[in-house]
Amino acid sequence: MTEESIRLEGIRERGEKESIAESAITEQLIALMRRSMDLYKELQILLKELDDLNNAGVERMYGKVRLVKEEIEEGATNLLDYIVRVSPALTMESIYIGMTQNVIRLAEHGEAAANRCLLLVTKGFDKMPDNMYVYLDSTIRKIVEMVSVLVEMLGKLNNLKTVKELYQKEAGLENNVDEIYRELGLEIIKSYSSDVGALLLLKELTDKLEDSADILKRVGTDLRLISLHR
Repeated sequence: MTEESIRLEGIRERGEKESIAESAITEQLIALMRRSMDLYKELQILLKELDDLNNAGVERMYGKVRLVKEEIEEGATNLLDYIVRVSPALTMESIYIGMTQNVIRLAEHGEAAANRCLLLVTKGFDKMPDNMYVYLDSTIRKIVEMVSVLVEMLGKLNNLKTVKELYQKEAGLENNVDEIYRELGLEIIKSYSSDVGALLLLKELTDKLEDSADILKRVGTDLRLISLHR
């Protein structure tokens, strides 16, 4: 076999290994994203319990959110281990690592938002204005939709046109969250200027949700780059 043939064979073998590794990573990322979707749906239920001033319901749902968060962290840690093991076959190792770390951050932000709800009921929180609940519920719904878009992007990475279209949808949803975030900030100040404790906890809650949307957009950007590579 000539030297050129050996070199080409090595390139082909590396490409096959990269393809297998990327497929495995994609499958694990899809599973983690679906669990992230579950976490934010649980958070949505928790928020309704908070709005109903159901302390026991908030505590129960917080326990569920925390368990899902821990499951995501474990799965993401295992995925990071896998990425390191197959790194010699990957050309975009740092992007895969960054995405996986962002999945962990997303779960942490969801649990932190749930924790702020738990602290609110613990301190004897009064029922929030109806429009504030609508704003918060709408934000979580958009976050869930953003996760769903990422799952679809992960399944279409070989179709650059579709990935670009889905990324535009993701960016639009993130802009929607930003708009709601600004309205929420004004509403929180107006409604809780005399209750500094509630004001701070609600502000932290909305910050965690807004940060979650930012994280999801960053993951979308990474997926778009991966699709360009393929």
